[in-house]
Amino acid sequence: MIVNKSMFPVQTGFGVISKMQDKFATLQMQLGTGDKASKLSEMGRDLPLSLSVRSRLGSIEGFSANIDTVNLRLSFLDKTMTRFDKMEGEARNAAIPGQYGTGGINMATLPSLSAARFDEIVTMLNEDVAGRYLFGGKNTDKPPLLTTDALLNGEGGKSGYTEVVRQRRIADGVDDGVVAASPGPPVIAPLAPGRLTIDGTTPGTVTLGEDGTAAHPFGFKLSTISTTAASTAVAITTPATVPKTFGIAFTGQPASGDNINVGLKLPDGTETQVKLTATSEVPPPPGTFLIDATPDQTAANYQTALGQALERTAKTDLRAASAFAAANDFFHEDGTAWVPTTSVPGGKPDGLAPNSTNFVQWYTGSQAPAGQSARQSVSAAIDDASRVNYGMQANESGFLGLIRSQAALAISTYPSEAEVRGDLESTRLAAMAQPEGPLRSSALAAYEGKVQASYRLSTGFFDGMATRQQSELSEGQNSEAGSIEIITMDIGIAMKSLENATDRHKTYKSQLDNLLSDVETVSKEDVAMEILALQTRLQASYQTTSMVAKLSLVNFI
Repeated sequence: MIVNKSMFPVQTGFGVISKMQDKFATLQMQLGTGDKASKLSEMGRDLPLSLSVRSRLGSIEGFSANIDTVNLRLSFLDKTMTRFDKMEGEARNAAIPGQYGTGGINMATLPSLSAARFDEIVTMLNEDVAGRYLFGGKNTDKPPLLTTDALLNGEGGKSGYTEVVRQRRIADGVDDGVVAASPGPPVIAPLAPGRLTIDGTTPGTVTLGEDGTAAHPFGFKLSTISTTAASTAVAITTPATVPKTFGIAFTGQPASGDNINVGLKLPDGTETQVKLTATSEVPPPPGTFLIDATPDQTAANYQTALGQALERTAKTDLRAASAFAAANDFFHEDGTAWVPTTSVPGGKPDGLAPNSTNFVQWYTGSQAPAGQSARQSVSAAIDDASRVNYGMQANESGFLGLIRSQAALAISTYPSEAEVRGDLESTRLAAMAQPEGPLRSSALAAYEGKVQASYRLSTGFFDGMATRQQSELSEGQNSEAGSIEIITMDIGIAMKSLENATDRHKTYKSQLDNLLSDVETVSKEDVAMEILALQTRLQASYQTTSMVAKLSLVNFI
Protein backbone atom coordinates (compact mmCIF):
# COMPACT_ATOMS: atom_id res chain seq x y z
CA MET A 1 0.00 0.00 0.00
CA ILE A 2 1.36 3.47 -1.03
CA VAL A 3 0.90 6.28 1.42
CA ASN A 4 1.43 9.93 0.34
CA LYS A 5 4.22 11.76 2.04
CA SER A 6 1.86 14.54 3.09
CA MET A 7 -0.99 13.89 5.45
CA PHE A 8 -3.11 16.71 3.96
CA PRO A 9 -4.46 17.53 0.34
CA VAL A 10 -1.75 20.01 -0.64
CA GLN A 11 -2.61 19.74 -4.38
CA THR A 12 -6.11 21.04 -3.66
CA GLY A 13 -4.61 24.02 -1.88
CA PHE A 14 -2.36 24.75 -4.82
CA GLY A 15 -5.43 24.69 -7.16
CA VAL A 16 -7.25 27.21 -5.04
CA ILE A 17 -4.19 29.46 -4.96
CA SER A 18 -3.90 29.24 -8.77
CA LYS A 19 -7.51 30.35 -9.19
CA MET A 20 -6.94 33.23 -6.80
CA GLN A 21 -3.86 34.23 -8.81
CA ASP A 22 -5.94 34.24 -12.02
CA LYS A 23 -8.57 36.35 -10.30
CA PHE A 24 -5.83 38.65 -9.01
CA ALA A 25 -4.50 39.09 -12.58
CA THR A 26 -8.03 39.86 -13.82
CA LEU A 27 -8.52 42.43 -11.07
CA GLN A 28 -5.18 44.05 -11.90
CA MET A 29 -6.24 44.36 -15.57
CA GLN A 30 -9.58 45.86 -14.54
CA LEU A 31 -7.86 48.31 -12.22
CA GLY A 32 -5.45 49.38 -14.97
CA THR A 33 -7.95 49.68 -17.83
CA GLY A 34 -11.28 50.20 -16.12
CA ASP A 35 -12.81 47.54 -18.41
CA LYS A 36 -14.54 44.40 -17.20
CA ALA A 37 -12.93 42.29 -19.91
CA SER A 38 -10.13 42.56 -22.42
CA LYS A 39 -11.88 40.37 -25.01
CA LEU A 40 -15.46 40.04 -26.25
CA SER A 41 -15.45 36.37 -25.35
CA GLU A 42 -14.97 37.31 -21.72
CA MET A 43 -18.09 39.51 -21.64
CA GLY A 44 -20.37 36.59 -20.90
CA ARG A 45 -24.07 37.36 -20.74
CA ASP A 46 -23.38 41.12 -21.17
CA LEU A 47 -22.07 40.60 -24.71
CA PRO A 48 -25.41 40.96 -26.64
CA LEU A 49 -26.27 44.16 -24.78
CA SER A 50 -22.79 45.58 -25.36
CA LEU A 51 -22.88 44.86 -29.08
CA SER A 52 -26.37 46.38 -29.41
CA VAL A 53 -25.41 49.57 -27.58
CA ARG A 54 -22.19 49.96 -29.56
CA SER A 55 -24.10 49.54 -32.85
CA ARG A 56 -26.52 52.24 -31.84
CA LEU A 57 -23.69 54.56 -30.83
CA GLY A 58 -22.08 53.96 -34.22
CA SER A 59 -25.33 54.99 -35.94
CA ILE A 60 -25.50 58.16 -33.86
CA GLU A 61 -21.90 58.95 -34.76
CA GLY A 62 -22.75 58.57 -38.45
CA PHE A 63 -25.82 60.81 -38.17
CA SER A 64 -23.78 63.38 -36.26
CA ALA A 65 -21.15 63.40 -39.01
CA ASN A 66 -23.95 64.01 -41.57
CA ILE A 67 -25.31 66.83 -39.45
CA ASP A 68 -21.90 68.48 -39.18
CA THR A 69 -21.43 68.33 -42.96
CA VAL A 70 -24.91 69.64 -43.74
CA ASN A 71 -24.57 72.35 -41.09
CA LEU A 72 -21.46 73.62 -42.88
CA ARG A 73 -23.31 73.77 -46.20
CA LEU A 74 -26.42 75.37 -44.70
CA SER A 75 -24.30 77.97 -42.96
CA PHE A 76 -22.81 78.92 -46.34
CA LEU A 77 -26.25 78.94 -47.97
CA ASP A 78 -27.69 81.09 -45.19
CA LYS A 79 -25.00 83.74 -45.65
CA THR A 80 -25.43 83.60 -49.44
CA MET A 81 -29.20 84.02 -49.23
CA THR A 82 -28.75 86.95 -46.86
CA ARG A 83 -26.57 88.61 -49.48
CA PHE A 84 -29.11 87.88 -52.24
CA ASP A 85 -31.86 89.49 -50.19
CA LYS A 86 -29.71 92.56 -49.56
CA MET A 87 -28.87 92.72 -53.26
CA GLU A 88 -32.58 92.84 -54.15
CA GLY A 89 -32.95 96.00 -52.08
CA GLU A 90 -29.78 97.55 -53.52
CA ALA A 91 -31.00 96.91 -57.07
CA ARG A 92 -34.44 98.41 -56.41
CA ASN A 93 -32.89 101.54 -54.94
CA ALA A 94 -30.33 101.90 -57.75
CA ALA A 95 -32.95 102.56 -60.44
CA ILE A 96 -36.08 104.57 -59.62
CA PRO A 97 -38.25 105.99 -62.41
CA GLY A 98 -37.80 109.73 -62.78
CA GLN A 99 -34.66 109.90 -60.64
CA TYR A 100 -31.83 110.47 -63.10
CA GLY A 101 -29.38 112.16 -60.75
CA THR A 102 -27.43 115.35 -61.25
CA GLY A 103 -26.20 115.46 -64.83
CA GLY A 104 -27.79 112.03 -65.40
CA ILE A 105 -25.31 110.34 -63.01
CA ASN A 106 -27.79 107.59 -62.08
CA MET A 107 -28.31 106.77 -65.75
CA ALA A 108 -24.57 106.73 -66.39
CA THR A 109 -23.67 104.44 -63.47
CA LEU A 110 -26.60 102.01 -63.63
CA PRO A 111 -25.11 99.71 -66.32
CA SER A 112 -21.78 99.27 -64.51
CA LEU A 113 -23.45 98.76 -61.13
CA SER A 114 -25.84 96.21 -62.64
CA ALA A 115 -22.94 94.43 -64.36
CA ALA A 116 -21.10 94.22 -61.04
CA ARG A 117 -24.17 92.80 -59.32
CA PHE A 118 -24.72 90.32 -62.15
CA ASP A 119 -21.11 89.14 -61.84
CA GLU A 120 -21.52 88.76 -58.06
CA ILE A 121 -24.71 86.74 -58.56
CA VAL A 122 -23.00 84.38 -61.00
CA THR A 123 -19.98 84.05 -58.70
CA MET A 124 -22.11 83.17 -55.67
CA LEU A 125 -24.19 80.64 -57.60
CA ASN A 126 -20.98 79.00 -58.85
CA GLU A 127 -19.22 78.85 -55.47
CA ASP A 128 -18.45 75.45 -53.97
CA VAL A 129 -18.11 74.17 -50.42
CA ALA A 130 -15.31 71.65 -50.08
CA GLY A 131 -15.55 70.82 -53.79
CA ARG A 132 -19.33 70.51 -53.82
CA TYR A 133 -21.40 72.97 -55.88
CA LEU A 134 -24.64 73.71 -54.06
CA PHE A 135 -26.77 75.52 -56.66
CA GLY A 136 -26.96 72.83 -59.34
CA GLY A 137 -29.45 70.50 -57.66
CA LYS A 138 -28.25 66.92 -57.91
CA ASN A 139 -25.35 67.93 -60.17
CA THR A 140 -22.76 68.87 -57.58
CA ASP A 141 -19.52 68.14 -59.43
CA LYS A 142 -19.36 71.26 -61.64
CA PRO A 143 -20.51 74.90 -61.61
CA PRO A 144 -24.19 75.20 -62.63
CA LEU A 145 -23.62 78.45 -64.56
CA LEU A 146 -21.17 79.62 -67.19
CA THR A 147 -18.90 82.58 -66.54
CA THR A 148 -20.31 86.11 -66.59
CA ASP A 149 -18.68 86.94 -69.93
CA ALA A 150 -19.89 83.70 -71.53
CA LEU A 151 -23.46 84.33 -70.37
CA LEU A 152 -23.53 87.84 -71.80
CA ASN A 153 -21.34 87.46 -74.89
CA GLY A 154 -21.19 83.73 -75.55
CA GLU A 155 -18.24 81.37 -75.99
CA GLY A 156 -17.04 78.56 -78.24
CA GLY A 157 -18.72 79.97 -81.30
CA LYS A 158 -22.10 80.20 -79.55
CA SER A 159 -23.88 83.46 -78.72
CA GLY A 160 -25.03 84.76 -75.36
CA TYR A 161 -27.71 86.99 -73.93
CA THR A 162 -26.59 90.10 -75.84
CA GLU A 163 -27.40 88.46 -79.18
CA VAL A 164 -30.80 87.31 -77.95
CA VAL A 165 -31.57 90.92 -76.98
CA ARG A 166 -30.52 92.12 -80.44
CA GLN A 167 -32.70 89.57 -82.21
CA ARG A 168 -35.61 90.11 -79.85
CA ARG A 169 -35.58 93.90 -80.41
CA ILE A 170 -35.71 93.35 -84.13
CA ALA A 171 -38.47 90.76 -83.83
CA ASP A 172 -40.45 93.13 -81.56
CA GLY A 173 -40.17 95.99 -84.03
CA VAL A 174 -37.93 98.13 -81.82
CA ASP A 175 -34.95 98.15 -84.19
CA ASP A 176 -34.44 97.43 -87.86
CA GLY A 177 -32.05 94.68 -88.81
CA VAL A 178 -31.56 91.08 -89.76
CA VAL A 179 -32.69 88.11 -87.70
CA ALA A 180 -31.10 84.73 -88.41
CA ALA A 181 -34.49 83.03 -88.26
CA SER A 182 -34.91 79.30 -88.68
CA PRO A 183 -35.96 77.58 -90.87
CA GLY A 184 -35.01 79.48 -93.95
CA PRO A 185 -32.59 82.28 -94.70
CA PRO A 186 -32.08 85.38 -92.51
CA VAL A 187 -35.01 87.79 -92.72
CA ILE A 188 -35.34 91.55 -92.57
CA ALA A 189 -37.26 92.55 -89.47
CA PRO A 190 -40.43 94.66 -89.74
CA LEU A 191 -39.97 98.38 -90.22
CA ALA A 192 -43.20 99.47 -88.51
CA PRO A 193 -42.72 100.39 -84.83
CA GLY A 194 -43.88 97.53 -82.62
CA ARG A 195 -45.00 95.57 -85.69
CA LEU A 196 -48.22 97.58 -85.93
CA THR A 197 -49.60 98.85 -89.23
CA ILE A 198 -51.14 102.30 -89.67
CA ASP A 199 -53.42 102.69 -92.66
CA GLY A 200 -54.92 105.99 -93.75
CA THR A 201 -55.92 105.17 -97.33
CA THR A 202 -59.60 105.75 -96.55
CA PRO A 203 -60.10 109.53 -96.19
CA GLY A 204 -61.04 110.54 -92.67
CA THR A 205 -60.26 107.10 -91.20
CA VAL A 206 -57.15 105.74 -89.52
CA THR A 207 -56.82 101.97 -89.11
CA LEU A 208 -54.37 100.57 -86.57
CA GLY A 209 -53.64 96.84 -86.83
CA GLU A 210 -51.37 94.05 -85.73
CA ASP A 211 -49.19 92.31 -88.27
CA GLY A 212 -49.16 88.58 -88.84
CA THR A 213 -51.35 86.54 -86.55
CA ALA A 214 -52.36 87.39 -83.04
CA ALA A 215 -50.56 84.25 -81.88
CA HIS A 216 -46.99 85.50 -82.31
CA PRO A 217 -45.40 86.91 -79.13
CA PHE A 218 -43.64 89.92 -80.62
CA GLY A 219 -44.23 93.66 -80.63
CA PHE A 220 -47.30 95.61 -79.59
CA LYS A 221 -50.64 93.87 -79.16
CA LEU A 222 -53.78 95.98 -79.34
CA SER A 223 -55.64 95.94 -76.04
CA THR A 224 -58.12 98.80 -75.60
CA ILE A 225 -59.14 102.04 -77.29
CA SER A 226 -61.27 104.91 -76.04
CA THR A 227 -61.97 108.58 -76.74
CA THR A 228 -63.41 111.53 -74.88
CA ALA A 229 -64.56 113.12 -78.14
CA ALA A 230 -68.22 113.20 -79.04
CA SER A 231 -69.50 110.22 -80.98
CA THR A 232 -70.45 112.58 -83.77
CA ALA A 233 -66.82 113.66 -84.08
CA VAL A 234 -64.83 110.42 -83.61
CA ALA A 235 -66.20 106.91 -84.14
CA ILE A 236 -64.25 103.94 -82.76
CA THR A 237 -64.61 100.45 -84.25
CA THR A 238 -62.99 97.24 -83.00
CA PRO A 239 -63.93 94.46 -85.46
CA ALA A 240 -63.48 90.90 -84.28
CA THR A 241 -60.80 90.12 -86.82
CA VAL A 242 -57.46 88.31 -86.69
CA PRO A 243 -55.07 90.02 -86.69
CA LYS A 244 -56.77 92.55 -84.42
CA THR A 245 -57.52 96.06 -85.77
CA PHE A 246 -58.88 99.35 -84.43
CA GLY A 247 -60.66 101.88 -86.63
CA ILE A 248 -60.72 105.62 -85.79
CA ALA A 249 -63.09 107.51 -88.08
CA PHE A 250 -63.20 111.31 -87.91
CA THR A 251 -66.84 111.93 -88.81
CA GLY A 252 -66.53 115.45 -87.47
CA GLN A 253 -64.07 117.69 -85.68
CA PRO A 254 -62.98 116.85 -82.13
CA ALA A 255 -62.85 119.69 -79.63
CA SER A 256 -59.55 120.97 -78.30
CA GLY A 257 -58.63 118.83 -75.28
CA ASP A 258 -60.40 115.71 -76.54
CA ASN A 259 -58.14 112.69 -76.52
CA ILE A 260 -57.86 109.28 -78.10
CA ASN A 261 -56.26 106.65 -75.88
CA VAL A 262 -54.90 103.37 -77.28
CA GLY A 263 -53.93 100.61 -74.85
CA LEU A 264 -51.08 98.31 -75.92
CA LYS A 265 -49.90 95.01 -74.48
CA LEU A 266 -46.12 94.60 -74.37
CA PRO A 267 -44.15 91.37 -74.88
CA ASP A 268 -43.15 91.09 -71.21
CA GLY A 269 -46.81 91.00 -70.13
CA THR A 270 -47.09 94.67 -69.11
CA GLU A 271 -49.27 97.32 -70.75
CA THR A 272 -48.80 100.92 -71.83
CA GLN A 273 -50.98 103.71 -73.17
CA VAL A 274 -50.58 105.94 -76.22
CA LYS A 275 -52.65 109.04 -75.53
CA LEU A 276 -53.00 111.83 -78.09
CA THR A 277 -54.89 115.04 -77.38
CA ALA A 278 -56.54 117.26 -79.97
CA THR A 279 -55.15 120.82 -80.08
CA SER A 280 -55.41 123.99 -82.09
CA GLU A 281 -51.91 125.11 -81.13
CA VAL A 282 -49.44 125.51 -83.98
CA PRO A 283 -47.05 123.79 -84.01
CA PRO A 284 -48.76 121.07 -81.96
CA PRO A 285 -46.80 120.12 -78.79
CA PRO A 286 -45.59 116.54 -78.27
CA GLY A 287 -48.45 114.20 -77.44
CA THR A 288 -51.05 116.13 -79.44
CA PHE A 289 -52.49 116.25 -82.96
CA LEU A 290 -53.65 119.35 -84.79
CA ILE A 291 -57.32 120.03 -85.43
CA ASP A 292 -57.18 121.08 -89.06
CA ALA A 293 -59.60 122.68 -91.50
CA THR A 294 -61.46 119.45 -92.36
CA PRO A 295 -62.02 116.08 -90.63
CA ASP A 296 -59.96 114.39 -93.36
CA GLN A 297 -57.00 116.68 -92.66
CA THR A 298 -57.45 116.19 -88.90
CA ALA A 299 -57.40 112.41 -89.48
CA ALA A 300 -54.15 112.75 -91.46
CA ASN A 301 -52.65 114.80 -88.63
CA TYR A 302 -53.75 112.15 -86.13
CA GLN A 303 -52.17 109.43 -88.27
CA THR A 304 -48.85 111.28 -88.34
CA ALA A 305 -48.95 111.96 -84.59
CA LEU A 306 -49.91 108.35 -83.88
CA GLY A 307 -46.97 107.07 -85.91
CA GLN A 308 -44.59 109.37 -84.04
CA ALA A 309 -46.07 108.37 -80.68
CA LEU A 310 -45.74 104.67 -81.51
CA GLU A 311 -42.14 105.28 -82.56
CA ARG A 312 -41.37 106.96 -79.21
CA THR A 313 -43.16 104.20 -77.30
CA ALA A 314 -41.29 101.55 -79.27
CA LYS A 315 -37.95 103.19 -78.34
CA THR A 316 -38.86 103.46 -74.66
CA ASP A 317 -41.48 101.14 -73.15
CA LEU A 318 -41.33 98.50 -75.88
CA ARG A 319 -37.51 98.54 -75.88
CA ALA A 320 -37.47 97.98 -72.12
CA ALA A 321 -40.14 95.27 -72.35
CA SER A 322 -38.18 93.60 -75.17
CA ALA A 323 -34.99 93.53 -73.06
CA PHE A 324 -36.82 91.84 -70.17
CA ALA A 325 -38.64 89.47 -72.54
CA ALA A 326 -35.23 88.55 -74.00
CA ALA A 327 -34.00 87.91 -70.46
CA ASN A 328 -36.92 85.52 -69.93
CA ASP A 329 -36.10 83.88 -73.27
CA PHE A 330 -32.37 83.44 -72.70
CA PHE A 331 -32.46 82.67 -68.97
CA HIS A 332 -35.24 80.16 -69.49
CA GLU A 333 -36.13 77.81 -66.64
CA ASP A 334 -34.95 74.78 -68.60
CA GLY A 335 -31.48 76.27 -69.03
CA THR A 336 -31.67 76.57 -72.82
CA ALA A 337 -32.04 79.87 -74.70
CA TRP A 338 -35.31 80.41 -76.60
CA VAL A 339 -34.91 82.59 -79.69
CA PRO A 340 -37.12 84.05 -82.46
CA THR A 341 -38.06 81.63 -85.24
CA THR A 342 -40.24 81.75 -88.33
CA SER A 343 -42.63 79.13 -89.63
CA VAL A 344 -42.41 80.60 -93.13
CA PRO A 345 -38.98 80.53 -94.80
CA GLY A 346 -37.88 84.11 -95.30
CA GLY A 347 -40.84 85.44 -93.30
CA LYS A 348 -41.02 87.55 -90.20
CA PRO A 349 -40.34 85.89 -86.83
CA ASP A 350 -43.57 84.43 -85.50
CA GLY A 351 -42.50 82.11 -82.70
CA LEU A 352 -39.92 81.12 -80.09
CA ALA A 353 -38.03 77.85 -79.86
CA PRO A 354 -35.07 76.50 -77.84
CA ASN A 355 -31.74 76.73 -79.60
CA SER A 356 -28.74 75.03 -78.02
CA THR A 357 -26.90 74.82 -81.33
CA ASN A 358 -26.17 78.51 -81.73
CA PHE A 359 -26.57 79.74 -78.14
CA VAL A 360 -24.85 78.76 -74.91
CA GLN A 361 -26.76 76.87 -72.25
CA TRP A 362 -26.79 79.19 -69.25
CA TYR A 363 -27.75 76.57 -66.61
CA THR A 364 -26.39 73.01 -66.54
CA GLY A 365 -27.67 71.82 -63.16
CA SER A 366 -30.43 69.28 -62.60
CA GLN A 367 -34.15 69.97 -63.03
CA ALA A 368 -36.61 69.19 -60.24
CA PRO A 369 -39.56 67.05 -61.42
CA ALA A 370 -42.84 68.88 -61.96
CA GLY A 371 -44.58 69.60 -58.67
CA GLN A 372 -41.47 68.87 -56.62
CA SER A 373 -39.42 71.43 -54.74
CA ALA A 374 -35.77 71.86 -55.63
CA ARG A 375 -35.04 71.28 -51.96
CA GLN A 376 -35.85 67.59 -52.44
CA SER A 377 -33.08 67.17 -55.00
CA VAL A 378 -30.49 66.82 -52.22
CA SER A 379 -31.16 65.31 -48.78
CA ALA A 380 -29.25 63.83 -45.85
CA ALA A 381 -30.29 61.34 -43.15
CA ILE A 382 -30.12 62.89 -39.69
CA ASP A 383 -32.00 60.16 -37.82
CA ASP A 384 -33.44 56.71 -38.43
CA ALA A 385 -36.68 58.20 -39.70
CA SER A 386 -35.71 61.81 -40.46
CA ARG A 387 -34.07 63.46 -43.45
CA VAL A 388 -33.32 67.11 -44.14
CA ASN A 389 -33.78 68.47 -47.68
CA TYR A 390 -31.50 71.31 -48.74
CA GLY A 391 -31.12 71.15 -52.54
CA MET A 392 -30.77 74.44 -54.45
CA GLN A 393 -31.17 75.23 -58.16
CA ALA A 394 -29.96 78.41 -59.79
CA ASN A 395 -33.05 78.40 -62.05
CA GLU A 396 -35.51 78.97 -59.19
CA SER A 397 -37.71 82.05 -59.50
CA GLY A 398 -35.93 84.12 -56.86
CA PHE A 399 -32.54 83.69 -58.49
CA LEU A 400 -34.03 84.14 -61.96
CA GLY A 401 -35.50 87.51 -60.97
CA LEU A 402 -32.08 88.78 -59.97
CA ILE A 403 -30.26 87.21 -62.91
CA ARG A 404 -32.69 88.45 -65.55
CA SER A 405 -33.08 91.99 -64.24
CA GLN A 406 -29.37 92.60 -63.67
CA ALA A 407 -28.40 91.11 -67.04
CA ALA A 408 -30.98 93.32 -68.79
CA LEU A 409 -29.75 96.47 -67.05
CA ALA A 410 -26.08 95.54 -67.45
CA ILE A 411 -26.18 95.63 -71.26
CA SER A 412 -28.48 98.67 -71.56
CA THR A 413 -27.20 102.24 -71.84
CA TYR A 414 -28.91 105.57 -71.31
CA PRO A 415 -27.13 108.52 -72.98
CA SER A 416 -27.02 111.65 -70.84
CA GLU A 417 -28.00 115.03 -72.25
CA ALA A 418 -24.32 115.88 -72.64
CA GLU A 419 -23.74 112.69 -74.63
CA VAL A 420 -26.77 113.42 -76.79
CA ARG A 421 -25.43 116.88 -77.52
CA GLY A 422 -22.06 115.36 -78.37
CA ASP A 423 -23.70 112.99 -80.85
CA LEU A 424 -25.53 115.93 -82.47
CA GLU A 425 -22.56 118.27 -82.46
CA SER A 426 -22.39 118.25 -86.25
CA THR A 427 -25.99 119.44 -86.38
CA ARG A 428 -25.20 122.32 -84.01
CA LEU A 429 -22.14 123.30 -86.03
CA ALA A 430 -24.21 123.26 -89.21
CA ALA A 431 -26.76 125.54 -87.53
CA MET A 432 -24.06 127.91 -86.32
CA ALA A 433 -22.72 128.08 -89.86
CA GLN A 434 -25.95 129.74 -90.95
CA PRO A 435 -25.96 133.53 -91.23
CA GLU A 436 -27.06 135.35 -88.15
CA GLY A 437 -30.78 135.93 -88.12
CA PRO A 438 -33.90 133.83 -88.60
CA LEU A 439 -32.12 131.00 -90.43
CA ARG A 440 -29.61 130.42 -87.65
CA SER A 441 -32.26 130.77 -84.96
CA SER A 442 -34.51 128.30 -86.74
CA ALA A 443 -31.66 125.81 -87.24
CA LEU A 444 -30.58 126.10 -83.59
CA ALA A 445 -34.19 125.62 -82.46
CA ALA A 446 -34.40 122.49 -84.61
CA TYR A 447 -31.13 121.26 -83.12
CA GLU A 448 -32.41 121.88 -79.59
CA GLY A 449 -35.61 120.03 -80.44
CA LYS A 450 -33.61 117.00 -81.62
CA VAL A 451 -31.54 117.07 -78.42
CA GLN A 452 -34.60 117.14 -76.20
CA ALA A 453 -36.37 114.47 -78.25
CA SER A 454 -33.35 112.15 -78.09
CA TYR A 455 -32.87 112.78 -74.39
CA ARG A 456 -36.55 112.02 -73.72
CA LEU A 457 -36.04 108.68 -75.44
CA SER A 458 -33.10 107.99 -73.13
CA THR A 459 -34.99 108.95 -69.96
CA GLY A 460 -38.08 107.09 -71.16
CA PHE A 461 -36.06 103.94 -71.69
CA PHE A 462 -34.44 104.37 -68.26
CA ASP A 463 -37.87 104.74 -66.66
CA GLY A 464 -39.12 101.64 -68.46
CA MET A 465 -36.15 99.55 -67.30
CA ALA A 466 -36.36 100.88 -63.74
CA THR A 467 -40.09 100.18 -63.54
CA ARG A 468 -39.60 96.61 -64.70
CA GLN A 469 -36.74 95.98 -62.30
CA GLN A 470 -38.89 97.29 -59.45
CA SER A 471 -41.63 94.87 -60.47
CA GLU A 472 -39.25 91.92 -61.00
CA LEU A 473 -37.70 92.36 -57.55
CA SER A 474 -40.84 93.51 -55.75
CA GLU A 475 -41.36 92.50 -52.12
CA GLY A 476 -44.84 91.45 -53.23
CA GLN A 477 -43.29 88.29 -54.69
CA ASN A 478 -41.82 87.16 -51.36
CA SER A 479 -44.56 84.57 -50.83
CA GLU A 480 -44.07 82.89 -54.22
CA ALA A 481 -42.48 79.46 -54.38
CA GLY A 482 -38.76 79.72 -55.11
CA SER A 483 -38.45 83.33 -53.93
CA ILE A 484 -35.35 84.40 -52.02
CA GLU A 485 -37.42 84.74 -48.86
CA ILE A 486 -39.08 81.31 -49.19
CA ILE A 487 -35.73 79.65 -49.87
CA THR A 488 -34.25 81.43 -46.84
CA MET A 489 -37.15 80.14 -44.73
CA ASP A 490 -36.55 76.60 -46.04
CA ILE A 491 -32.92 76.87 -44.97
CA GLY A 492 -33.98 78.09 -41.54
CA ILE A 493 -36.34 75.12 -41.15
CA ALA A 494 -33.56 72.74 -42.20
CA MET A 495 -31.12 74.29 -39.73
CA LYS A 496 -33.69 74.00 -36.94
CA SER A 497 -34.25 70.34 -37.82
CA LEU A 498 -30.50 69.75 -37.55
CA GLU A 499 -30.40 71.52 -34.19
CA ASN A 500 -33.26 69.40 -32.85
CA ALA A 501 -31.67 66.20 -34.15
CA THR A 502 -28.34 67.17 -32.57
CA ASP A 503 -30.02 67.68 -29.19
CA ARG A 504 -31.77 64.31 -29.46
CA HIS A 505 -28.55 62.55 -30.38
CA LYS A 506 -26.67 64.16 -27.48
CA THR A 507 -29.30 63.09 -24.97
CA TYR A 508 -29.58 59.57 -26.37
CA LYS A 509 -25.81 59.19 -26.63
CA SER A 510 -25.40 60.21 -23.00
CA GLN A 511 -27.92 57.55 -21.94
CA LEU A 512 -26.23 54.89 -24.07
CA ASP A 513 -22.78 55.85 -22.78
CA ASN A 514 -24.01 55.38 -19.22
CA LEU A 515 -25.57 52.03 -20.08
CA LEU A 516 -22.39 50.89 -21.86
CA SER A 517 -20.35 52.02 -18.89
CA ASP A 518 -22.47 49.88 -16.59
CA VAL A 519 -22.04 46.88 -18.89
CA GLU A 520 -18.36 47.16 -19.88
CA THR A 521 -16.59 49.09 -17.15
CA VAL A 522 -15.92 48.60 -13.46
CA SER A 523 -15.58 50.81 -10.42
CA LYS A 524 -11.87 51.16 -9.73
CA GLU A 525 -12.61 51.71 -6.05
CA ASP A 526 -14.50 48.41 -5.85
CA VAL A 527 -11.75 46.63 -7.77
CA ALA A 528 -9.10 48.07 -5.45
CA MET A 529 -11.03 46.79 -2.40
CA GLU A 530 -11.37 43.36 -4.03
CA ILE A 531 -7.63 43.30 -4.73
CA LEU A 532 -6.82 44.12 -1.11
CA ALA A 533 -9.21 41.44 0.14
CA LEU A 534 -7.88 38.91 -2.37
CA GLN A 535 -4.31 39.83 -1.49
CA THR A 536 -5.02 39.11 2.19
CA ARG A 537 -6.64 35.76 1.39
CA LEU A 538 -3.84 34.86 -1.01
CA GLN A 539 -1.13 35.65 1.54
CA ALA A 540 -2.97 33.61 4.16
CA SER A 541 -3.28 30.75 1.68
CA TYR A 542 0.43 30.93 0.90
CA GLN A 543 1.33 30.71 4.61
CA THR A 544 -1.16 27.98 5.39
CA THR A 545 -0.15 25.91 2.41
CA SER A 546 3.51 26.34 3.32
CA MET A 547 2.89 25.14 6.88
CA VAL A 548 0.67 22.29 5.81
CA ALA A 549 3.19 21.20 3.19
CA LYS A 550 5.72 20.60 5.99
CA LEU A 551 3.42 18.28 8.02
CA SER A 552 4.37 14.64 7.41
CA LEU A 553 4.82 11.50 9.55
CA VAL A 554 8.53 11.48 8.84
CA ASN A 555 8.97 15.02 10.09
CA PHE A 556 6.81 14.29 13.11
CA ILE A 557 8.86 11.22 14.09
